[in-house]
Amino acid sequence: MEEFVQRVGILGFAQFIIELWNSLFLLIMIFSLLLGRHTDRISGNAVKIPLTEEIIIFYISIFLYNLFDMLCCLGIGNTSRTAIMLRPVFEMAYFAVGAFLTLFFLRLIKKHIAVKNGMKKLADVITAVQLLNIPSIVLLAATPFTNALYRFDAQNMYHRGEFYPVWYFTTIGSFVFIIAVIALNWKKLDRFIKNVVITSSVIPLSAFLANFVYSGISYNNISVSATALILYVMYEKNKTAVTIQAVTELEETKRRLAESDLALEQSKNETLMAQIQPHFINNSLMAIRSQCVDHPEVYESITNFSLYLRSNFEALGGTQKISFDREMESIEAYLALEQQNFGDRLTVEYDIQCDDFFIPPLTVQPLVENAVRHGIATRDNGGTVWIKTRRSGNAVTIEVIDDGIGSSNITVQQQARKGIGIENVRARLRSMNSGDLEIISGENGTSAIITFTDRGGVNKW
Repeated sequence: MEEFVQRVGILGFAQFIIELWNSLFLLIMIFSLLLGRHTDRISGNAVKIPLTEEIIIFYISIFLYNLFDMLCCLGIGNTSRTAIMLRPVFEMAYFAVGAFLTLFFLRLIKKHIAVKNGMKKLADVITAVQLLNIPSIVLLAATPFTNALYRFDAQNMYHRGEFYPVWYFTTIGSFVFIIAVIALNWKKLDRFIKNVVITSSVIPLSAFLANFVYSGISYNNISVSATALILYVMYEKNKTAVTIQAVTELEETKRRLAESDLALEQSKNETLMAQIQPHFINNSLMAIRSQCVDHPEVYESITNFSLYLRSNFEALGGTQKISFDREMESIEAYLALEQQNFGDRLTVEYDIQCDDFFIPPLTVQPLVENAVRHGIATRDNGGTVWIKTRRSGNAVTIEVIDDGIGSSNITVQQQARKGIGIENVRARLRSMNSGDLEIISGENGTSAIITFTDRGGVNKW
């Protein structure tokens, strides 16, 4: 074990352990989905949960993605004959699963957007984008003979090949295209499908971009594993909603036939399962953390990641406002993770003059993430993020300010991704407390200002 840690480093070892546990979670989730589907068939349950087959395929693919990455990790720096022979096989399998995932998501939007809505031209365009991935697959097939995408040196260390940018930009372009299709057809899509595709595209895309800059650890695998966990929560929530709706309709019929008890019991069980899973995920992360007590930085990172995930899980499943303190816990966990990446390039300053109020969950956090990702991250010397609150009478103001690049240098793609988060915040403010969000962007940074009236309670705004 010590020899392995020396070869891959502390970060590589931590990633290996996380991927190992994630693979276990994936197997449990796959088994849960398959068991649920099998039970529904036996019981004659006619309720069809959207995207069940697709999510099962996605989870199996992610499991293989993690598995092949772990096998590749075992070969890092290992110069034995077996390792030298097997690592190229595992690396090719890893890349092949990645290519499959790209084509899989293209097929997903083709089926659920183009074909479902009778959009033949869009279906043809998606097919064309699928065909554009063929050169990358050809390069992958040729790599064992040409080192086109990657190569291994005498120490069995991985190096990117001359044509790796072709693979990289083809994948990036495919996911940007997927996001663009979702954005252009936003109003035509079911909410659950939109959430699934956006989550499955934006998070891996962000990781893929980060991985191109620094390949010391696989952001790809961490991101897809996190995506899988979030999708499971989304799926269980949607399954509960779909089931409850179906049970409601069935109950009306059953009431006429005096057979409603069975349907009601099934709804209660499925609702209970949807509530249990996030706790299981959090407890598992705590188990991983307990194995890293000798590595304080890793221990702290897993603690912050757990807090960040738990807060987002609660926000996804909750309809009630939360205290500003709870939102700040999630923000501080996120900033602690980012400060490990940025070091002294990221400075955070707080001016919290009041905190005795409630807000919709995930209201301030996306603004802080935008300040870091689209402001500070693009500056060579980094910068500062300020988080401020103040009260004037019954009015509460929250400000998130950064001295980043400002609006003049932000790209169209960055603006699109930033706009999605801002619109989500505005929607939460409008629906839950009639608040207002103002964005002021200039040459020297950006200010996001939330203003609302505090009427004194969680449910009184």
